[in-house]
Amino acid sequence: MVYQTQSNGLVAYKKQSGLGVAASGSGANQLRISGGNGIKLSKAAVQSTEVRNDGLSVRGRHGTQAIAASYNCEASLGSLDPIIEAVMRSTWDATVFNKTQADFTSLTTVADGFVFASGSPIAMGFKVGDVVRATGLPDAANNAKNVRIAALSSTKITTAEALIVNAAPDTTCSIARPGKRLVNPTQLAKAYFTVEEYEGDIDRSTLAQDFVFGGLKFSMAADGLLMAEASGTGTGQIQALASGSSPYYSSTTAPSDVPFSVVDATIRFGGVDLVELTSFDLTVNIQPNAPKTFGSNAQKYSPDVFTGSLLVSMNLTALRKDLARLADFIAETPYSLHILAVDNMSEPKDFLSIVVPNFTLGSVDPSAFSKQGGPRTETIQIPAALVGVDTSTGGNNSMISFQTTAP
Repeated sequence: MVYQTQSNGLVAYKKQSGLGVAASGSGANQLRISGGNGIKLSKAAVQSTEVRNDGLSVRGRHGTQAIAASYNCEASLGSLDPIIEAVMRSTWDATVFNKTQADFTSLTTVADGFVFASGSPIAMGFKVGDVVRATGLPDAANNAKNVRIAALSSTKITTAEALIVNAAPDTTCSIARPGKRLVNPTQLAKAYFTVEEYEGDIDRSTLAQDFVFGGLKFSMAADGLLMAEASGTGTGQIQALASGSSPYYSSTTAPSDVPFSVVDATIRFGGVDLVELTSFDLTVNIQPNAPKTFGSNAQKYSPDVFTGSLLVSMNLTALRKDLARLADFIAETPYSLHILAVDNMSEPKDFLSIVVPNFTLGSVDPSAFSKQGGPRTETIQIPAALVGVDTSTGGNNSMISFQTTAP
């Protein structure tokens, strides 16, 4: 008798062409799993209400099937891109974005950005939160590195990074937005997946069809990796595949890049790069729901998965250094967040960028005083009700945006 071990397995997923059409064959992506509940099938237990004079009960029946799944994953370059795209209900934009002297005539470099001689960076399509790279500038340290756009005006790109000042107009340079970008779309595009959990020791697979990834939670802690919890809901269609039919996918693509480390990440909160964080999490949720229905004896599952409005929420704990955040909480001061996770490599570094451009604080709670050694901390909550779409000049008209150099 062979029993399944905890470690000899994999989770693979592939986008379907539409509802009711299971994906198959090759080209499925593997998740870099580190735990999670996995696929869970549930059925309502329908109790008989018959009254018997012997005091016993008739066995009840099963009701509608429902599927839910969640997976803890390590995030690395490109490893979650299809799921990010699905939760955003959008499509990655890999359009080449590169502006040269033909667009701005010349530019000068100041300590906090680039000043254009002509043309507006806003009109050209730059957005606050974009990560850009310059080439051809006379000061080598200003070239070929990731630079975050902190603000935009009609003549200037203000950067979060400090630059080497050069007042001489440069006419042979360019500024590009590398990689691909994802923002909240005007037309939502729901994606369905076929998800396989393959257990290698027993050579069996659990297969869920018409699954909708509806939640993605990123989390970070000191001396850790960038973690993600991907979750969702299915219509209830599920199969327990036999040995000869497992694994279901003929080949899968495993993540090849090393995970993002927290020590390499930069978190900009309210216009300031933080050094005092002790924990952080960010949740994106489109509220997937598979309603229970009936009407056909051949279908014991929901006809579809329905999604709702996008919800974004955050929690962070940091060393307490002043009362500025409490004052901002009192004043309902707008904040923004920019997470830049990078690979451990020479510049220009591959990256995943996450921007939440418009929110206010929901609470700022200090830790209790104590006789023990150690710092006092403050826990900040940003509930979904206080995160909104960014309609500011130079903004991306989105609640959250992603950019990555993954292909």
